[in-house]
Amino acid sequence: MSGAVPDALVQRWQDAWPAAQAAWGTTTRVHPPVLHTDPVADVGSFAWYDSGTVEVHVDLADVHRRGLDDHAVAVLAHEIGHHVLAPAHRRTALRVAARVRAGLVDQHDLVGPVANLWQDLLINDRLQRTGRADLVAVWRALGPAKDPLMALVLRACELLWELPRTTLCGTAHPVDEGAAWLCARLVRAYARDPVGGAGGFAALVRTSLPESALTDALATSVRAVVCPDASGALPHGLAGDASLVAPVVHPSLDAAVVGDVAPAPEAPARTTLTPDASGTATGHTGNMLLPADLHAVVHALGGTSTPEDVAVAWYRERAARHLVPFPQRRTAQPVDPLLGGLDPWEVGDDLADVDWTGTVTASPVVVPGMTTLRRAFHDDEPVVRDDAPVDLDLYLDSSGSMPDPKQFSWVALAGAVLALSALRVGARVQATTWSGPGQVAGTDGFTRDPDAVLRAIVAHFGGGTAFPLPVLARTFLGHDGRPPTTTRPTHVAVVSDDGVATMCGQGWPPQPDPEETAVRALAAAGGGGSLLLDVPPDRRAGVVVPEGYDTYWVDGDAALVDFARTFARRTWATTQESAR
Repeated sequence: MSGAVPDALVQRWQDAWPAAQAAWGTTTRVHPPVLHTDPVADVGSFAWYDSGTVEVHVDLADVHRRGLDDHAVAVLAHEIGHHVLAPAHRRTALRVAARVRAGLVDQHDLVGPVANLWQDLLINDRLQRTGRADLVAVWRALGPAKDPLMALVLRACELLWELPRTTLCGTAHPVDEGAAWLCARLVRAYARDPVGGAGGFAALVRTSLPESALTDALATSVRAVVCPDASGALPHGLAGDASLVAPVVHPSLDAAVVGDVAPAPEAPARTTLTPDASGTATGHTGNMLLPADLHAVVHALGGTSTPEDVAVAWYRERAARHLVPFPQRRTAQPVDPLLGGLDPWEVGDDLADVDWTGTVTASPVVVPGMTTLRRAFHDDEPVVRDDAPVDLDLYLDSSGSMPDPKQFSWVALAGAVLALSALRVGARVQATTWSGPGQVAGTDGFTRDPDAVLRAIVAHFGGGTAFPLPVLARTFLGHDGRPPTTTRPTHVAVVSDDGVATMCGQGWPPQPDPEETAVRALAAAGGGGSLLLDVPPDRRAGVVVPEGYDTYWVDGDAALVDFARTFARRTWATTQESAR
């Protein structure tokens, strides 16, 4: 005996592994399964697939208790299906969950279970249709449905596999025959597209079952038969996936499900993002999944990423398409002079220029202006020049009037564009997040670490508004008798709204002439300055800004593209002038 499981049972399940792999083709190869002989706590399933380690796990103690000893091939083949078909990898799992979340509308606690049930349907139907695994026998061994949702799913399986009614679903919970038929049709229509059908399946679940059936007790019972995903990584490609915020089409209106009888759904109006967007499925700009939505999806699948982690990954990916050429300055490389010949030294020339060795060698009698000689020096041609990147000093307003970047902020995205553009060309970045008096955080110096910079960008205080002039002065003008913290050419960028006026008269702590401090620091920085402001058009005329800074109004996707284009144009013009 191995724990609570007979050794013979362990051997039978190990021997079934090759047949389970063969159910998905002769080329399918997965690590041997991890067979747990002692009960596994806090898992919620007798078998599951870990996408992080690419391994199938089976709780044989639970298998034995449920009477599934003889169904090794079917159970193992089903778990391999999560690696081969749905979701196959973490990115698809999150995309499926995002569509399910949109389809469930307000039942976000069910995102994980419903997403897993949808993928289980696709896997089980593929295995049953090909005849390589007997899923009917597994469901018969598990017994009839214990809740309305599972009754709907099992009735759809009966229709898919041409089984008599109540063979799998039982009689305890009545099932809407029309909903079961739509579910079965949906499975066949999207057999190879888990993401495409996920939203429709969630919408069908939400509209077919009463709210009383979608309670926490139901969620608990569903989780008892789903396959959890232990991976917590956040893959690339989700921030810019417009399909994740496309309108959800109910299966009864989906031409792929019901054919030409389905009317064409009207395209809903795009939702405009507001500063207080809550991060729900409806709080998007119409063409992208926002950081708060993405974190909710990750959390629904059991991910441990924090909102800050998700926001950092989101801004990094979203900013990548808008990266701009960052300013560079050409600096001459120091060259050693070349020794030339000897020229006459005449009276009136600098006495230090006399080459006494050459003079005495030519004539032992020294007659000033007659026998004295000087050494000629020549420059080494050509002079080699290198393009040195201009550093970036970035100040991000996180006062209460600014949207939290972890929800979404256009100007924070513009700041990420500048920061990543600078880092791409080898520049250093200092990122400072500020709000009210004394509320300052960030990288505390120049760095080449993109994660540290992006974490400063997504930080948020939500307090008052007071620009940290001492940080700006310390960086470029020095402070308390100490020299500036940098002498390299640096571009100064400020991300704010009308709170940028605190650079000119309401900064912290009070300055004798705050605007002069901002202007002097800009001149000392030597790399130009930019103000990235999120201000409504009707209030822009009254915004007070310090002199010498280029102002960009960034309040939408089009404005962000315009900013990138204008900044690039000014950058190239400056670069070409410095190259002349």
